[in-house]
Amino acid sequence: MNLTTSSRVRYFIHGLLVFYTMVLWATVSSHAHDIEGMKHGVVKITAHVNGQSKVGTGIVIRQESGAIFIATASHVIEGDPGPLVQFFAQPTRSVPSVIVGMEGGDPRGLALLVVREDLPDTVRVLSLNSHTPLGAGESVSVIGFPRHAGAPWAVTQGELVGRKGRDLVFSGAIDEGNSGGPLLKNHQVIGIVTESSPPFAYAAPAVLAQYDFESWSIQFGIRLRAEPATISLIYLKDLIRLKGFHHPFDGSDEGLSGGWMGTFRHSYEAEVVNDFPVVIDHATGLMWQRGGSQEPIGFGVNENGSDDYIQQLNQQNAGGFFDWRLPTVEELGSLLEPIGRNEGLFIDPLFGAEQWECGTSDRLIKEAKNAGPFVVGPWEVFVDFGSGRIHHRRFGGGNSQGAFVRAVRTMVPEE
Repeated sequence: MNLTTSSRVRYFIHGLLVFYTMVLWATVSSHAHDIEGMKHGVVKITAHVNGQSKVGTGIVIRQESGAIFIATASHVIEGDPGPLVQFFAQPTRSVPSVIVGMEGGDPRGLALLVVREDLPDTVRVLSLNSHTPLGAGESVSVIGFPRHAGAPWAVTQGELVGRKGRDLVFSGAIDEGNSGGPLLKNHQVIGIVTESSPPFAYAAPAVLAQYDFESWSIQFGIRLRAEPATISLIYLKDLIRLKGFHHPFDGSDEGLSGGWMGTFRHSYEAEVVNDFPVVIDHATGLMWQRGGSQEPIGFGVNENGSDDYIQQLNQQNAGGFFDWRLPTVEELGSLLEPIGRNEGLFIDPLFGAEQWECGTSDRLIKEAKNAGPFVVGPWEVFVDFGSGRIHHRRFGGGNSQGAFVRAVRTMVPEE
């Protein structure tokens, strides 16, 4: 069949319309799905003061074993030592909370609650994003309990107006029921709503909110790469600097940070789970084997002793878990401490001191010296807690030195 030029144009335009309609539908569907998921990180707060009830909103900002931390505006709860909390998955059930910290007397202050009972499994942590660029005129939204909406967990649209002092100013149909809720841009929490003064509302920026919560000893979740990768020396150098890792050993000859004292902070808790000693790091959401293999084990392509050790742990259901794995260098390197306080090892004394050098699941390649762009490797990557360094070497070919295994598992799946 021969088509005229005009027919071809019509078919082309029709195809474009169909394509863009599908893209728009997929975008809208994805947006709705994300918003519905975020509602599991938003709670309804009811406070009773002088015989009267006040309703506001809160945000789940951290989850630990048996505890959920909720941020809100201080005026929502001020005067009530035990505000009640309702979760999205349990809208008809209220649970008591305890105040961790509060900027009392400040009409735009923040507060932090903790709930330790009747915790639903579907709760979602909403991370505070202090890096999203903000500009006047950009679309924002809030999730909360505005009285005029007549519906719980209502999503309200608005527009960012600008900044006034320390606060973000935005417009929209916002009232007191939204106080303490998240101010969202592209599904990122950029602030916490603190006041409604129509036609505008105010929010504490995420960076200031996080500063407040950290002053109340709250450690925010730190994401570390869990998937094995082939890396470079440049990657290691940037990793140490950007993640704030400690690297006491001077590895400048290899391009690594020399005697670097970082800012990385853990939140350790030693436990014995089903007769298996572990160290839980609430800052990273990782559970570590407190000790490790009893002797050095072969790593590398030709020596699979480390894989066998992990497989044995999982077959034994160590600690009641079967998802133990080798750590990446990003995870294992985070354990380096600036001072050798564990029998001289640069690792927290909660960990066993026998495993002075441990292997990772990563591999390293680098350019050969004086060989132009030729890439050589891969090498196995290790963390030496005895000298306080991340390093690499090639195994196999008669090298039977090996290294210890300290297994790790992820406690909470990534969002």
